[in-house]
Amino acid sequence: MTESLGEIRAALEEVSARLHSAYRSAQSAEQRLTEAVAMLTELDQSHHESLVPPELPRADQELSRGLGLISGGVDSVAAIEARL
Repeated sequence: MTESLGEIRAALEEVSARLHSAYRSAQSAEQRLTEAVAMLTELDQSHHESLVPPELPRADQELSRGLGLISGGVDSVAAIEARL
């Protein structure tokens, strides 16, 4: 049983590390997306049509939603680890 518990803890540690990595990646993507929107918005001033595709704000919303879900996963894994 102890060996199994150790395996579970090891698996949870790996899941936790991957979730943290995913969070950092999504956070970086969100920052880059914000930068891209800012640049395109600035270029819009000298262009007759909007250069910001309508999908970009939706992508930003989805990234924010994804960050929340990943954060929830991190919290859930931490709660499970604490109970072991």
